[in-house]
Amino acid sequence: MSANFDLNAVSGINAAANGLAVISNNLANAESFGFKSSRAEFADMFSGSQNSPGNGVRVESITQDFTQGTINGTGRDLDMALDGEGFFVLGDTSGKYEAIYTRNGSFKLDKNGFLTDQTGNPVQGYARNDALSTELDAVFSTTLGPIDLDEVNKVPRATTEMVFDINLDGQEAYNSANNTGSLITDSVGTSAHLGEIIDPVNAVPAYTGFPDFSTNKTIHDSLGGEHRITADYFKRAVVDAPNSNVDFDGDAANDKYTSWFVRYSVSDFDPNTGTYIQSGVDNTTTAQANGGNTSMLFELRFDDKGVLQRVYEPNSKDPALITGDSPTIGANGEPIFDDLLGWTDTGTLKPDMEWLINNPLTGAVDPISMTAELNDMTEYSGSYNIRGVSQNGYEIGDLIGLSTGQDGVIEARYSNGRAIPVAQLAIANFADKNAMHKLGGQTYAESFNSGTAQLGSPDNNGLGSIVQGSLEYSNVDTTAELVNMIQTQRTYQASAQVLSTSQTLTQTILNL
Repeated sequence: MSANFDLNAVSGINAAANGLAVISNNLANAESFGFKSSRAEFADMFSGSQNSPGNGVRVESITQDFTQGTINGTGRDLDMALDGEGFFVLGDTSGKYEAIYTRNGSFKLDKNGFLTDQTGNPVQGYARNDALSTELDAVFSTTLGPIDLDEVNKVPRATTEMVFDINLDGQEAYNSANNTGSLITDSVGTSAHLGEIIDPVNAVPAYTGFPDFSTNKTIHDSLGGEHRITADYFKRAVVDAPNSNVDFDGDAANDKYTSWFVRYSVSDFDPNTGTYIQSGVDNTTTAQANGGNTSMLFELRFDDKGVLQRVYEPNSKDPALITGDSPTIGANGEPIFDDLLGWTDTGTLKPDMEWLINNPLTGAVDPISMTAELNDMTEYSGSYNIRGVSQNGYEIGDLIGLSTGQDGVIEARYSNGRAIPVAQLAIANFADKNAMHKLGGQTYAESFNSGTAQLGSPDNNGLGSIVQGSLEYSNVDTTAELVNMIQTQRTYQASAQVLSTSQTLTQTILNL
């Protein structure tokens, strides 16, 4: 029986010692970012008949507490806290694991521009798919990979797409540009004036009117060079249904529409004169044979609800050959256009533009082909409103800052003025977190018993959201750990006392 006392007491001492080791580890990591506290769970050892006193105690498991730690702000862009379920996904530089996982979001950029943890393991995420993305709508790949924040702007990109989201004032008077006489002779719709605005540099005489509205944007050639494209809008006329030749709704009846011209022109800044010099030349197949015009002209037709329905282009870009554009006057004084002679429906709200850019400073000629996305153009009454004009070209630039949204989308800011979503963080979760392999440094690896990693994006499908400029602190409750330490210490002392008592009893028996 004394031997049984001794063994039980020793098991109690060993279990209490393991419990104290767990507590001391928790206290030691009370300031470790993303650390999750553990607790020792004890179980009795029993064998023999039901009236057996038992064989002592053992540590059945050491269980981690994966509850949320306190999230505190740090003000550092690359610090990220995960508020909710899941783990950040890291590549394993040691090569032992396909991926490792952590709650510690203290990240940095390495010398090559990759996002990594403080030990150099690359943070995993979904890269931007440039083939599917637009400047306003980022599409990310579905394959995990390292997040490269430096490569995006290493090579310049020529502008291939422009988006014009503008409201034109539906109350603008007809032909307000240069409307000093009769509609036929002074309208921008006449053949002469069309020639003047489509090639204003070479037109004789020059057009003396002004656009009703104008805006400009910087575009880029293949070397990243900057050029300015200007869009000038001229209100042409309102065409009533009896005189219209377009059917927007397919009811076999022609519809009323408002006609606007938009003239695009490209220029370069001349530092010698401090002015912009016309440099772009129309290079489309319908350009005039002598090398094209200095502007491109399109007609925009809006329905009576202010929505853009059709985009037309002249059949010939040669001002001398533009025919059928002069309106006749209807019974009520309204203009009637015979557009079938001089204009063709482009069949799209994204007409193509092809320029030959003559740089007046270098003499170089660079082609730029782009589409002008006009889907969001409207013509509501009240005022002109630029809701957004964007383009997708850029010059080379260096990374100067980052911002990360709750959904894990990382927006990079570059010295060339670009601010674009470049990647999205990946988040993983597991069916049994306590079965994951603990690797140290607040990192874990998948195990057979943990189940395979359930991958997703932040703030989606029950996964946590990202809090930028913050870190999740340890979830260790120091006060509770100190109380547990006292209780475990008493268990250790009591087991030691049992062992001492057993030795006293043994000595008594030997002294009989």
